[in-house]
Amino acid sequence: MMEKYDVVVIGSGPGGYVAALRAALRGAKTCCIEKGLLGGTCLNVGCIPTKALLHASEIFWQFSKLKQFGISIENPQIDTRELMKRTARVVSGLRKGVEFLLKKRNIEVIAGHGRLISKDTLEVTGEKGAQKIQTKAIIIATGSRPPRPDYLPWESGRVITTDEACTNEELPKSILIRGGGVIGCEFATMYSELGIPTTVVKKYQTIASGIDHDIEKAVFSSLKRKKVNLIFGTSVVSATVGDNSITAHLEDGREIEVDKILLCSGRRLNVENLGLEELGIEMENGHIKVDDQCRTNIEGIYAIGDVAEYRQLAHLASRMGIVAADNAAGHPASDDRSVVPYGIFTHPEAATVGLTEQSAREKCPDLKVARFPYMASGKAQACGETQGMIKIMADEKSGQILGGVVIGPHATDVIQEITLALRHKITVEQLAHAIHPHPTFVEAVGEAAEAWTGSPIHILG
Repeated sequence: MMEKYDVVVIGSGPGGYVAALRAALRGAKTCCIEKGLLGGTCLNVGCIPTKALLHASEIFWQFSKLKQFGISIENPQIDTRELMKRTARVVSGLRKGVEFLLKKRNIEVIAGHGRLISKDTLEVTGEKGAQKIQTKAIIIATGSRPPRPDYLPWESGRVITTDEACTNEELPKSILIRGGGVIGCEFATMYSELGIPTTVVKKYQTIASGIDHDIEKAVFSSLKRKKVNLIFGTSVVSATVGDNSITAHLEDGREIEVDKILLCSGRRLNVENLGLEELGIEMENGHIKVDDQCRTNIEGIYAIGDVAEYRQLAHLASRMGIVAADNAAGHPASDDRSVVPYGIFTHPEAATVGLTEQSAREKCPDLKVARFPYMASGKAQACGETQGMIKIMADEKSGQILGGVVIGPHATDVIQEITLALRHKITVEQLAHAIHPHPTFVEAVGEAAEAWTGSPIHILG
């Protein structure tokens, strides 16, 4: 007898498992199909392990600055095996937490590959063979994976993706990172802070391109201070494996010998063998096309996360999962996804929401920009973390915020205040009137707002 559900979710990443939990909370009989590990890329080989590694590298890097605080520690060492074991323990604990929540909400988890046969029927192929299930609604949350181009010698073990970088038992002795986007910059930060010779090779002429120019400058300066070798305007075209190393051959003729090559250039969407073409599900630039309710062009079928959004962000996938699950369970919901914070976990951190300054100037002829440097922040001075700032961009006539940038410690947390203001159309003046706790990094948002209004307190106008 074919099992029947109200909602079936394909994928258990930060979009999929959140969608399943939400649908169950709405009273829907829910099933989640997953062919890999619960939690998907983000939990297992993405957001969580990289942040565990970055936190460790930041602690180690801070040892070089301890003398200014009157602290002396001789010759600190790092046990790379223990570091990777701790990272694995963090991931395992959180994965068990997801499993616990799904079980407690009576969500059946089926191991295998899910494929749509019709708008209300799926076939799941797993270790026990194939089974068919019926459902009233389907949410596609299959995510993405790193590409493995065939011009690199993968069989050698010396070319890795972010998957292996997060799960290998040991860290490389030296590394070449192909790709200087957000992910590449984060790995370059981590490796260089741990004292591992690091090279970044990027085809284009800017680091972490496509974001606000102030963030580009900050990330570039940070990596240079950490002695990362940055090579722009070329790419890795092939590699030769040696006895104890690998040599990357660059497009411009240069050769670089390292222990490992890490590929950090783009991700491939998991849309193959899902039955999308057979059902006539509409695609747009390689993604599944959805509206602000996460609906596809086929009634009852939704798509969320990387397969439906060019912005590959876990928190965006989770929000889309909530919206899709609400609609699938008969509770109308929508989100135009126009206000999405974006973080880069380099050191210092950087975060942005809304328009970049360059885009805001094109859109708004009356744009007014205000900055507050952390050099003028009491909290930043006390912590010895003065490299950074808050930037607020708003229409001078209406005071409506168009975008914001935070560079400095806890930037990815601090950006949320500007995100909330932008989402709910709070003006800069209203933001300035909010009482901010002192001494904190977040009070710099209030200082930047005061500066925007023309009444700066701790900086000269």
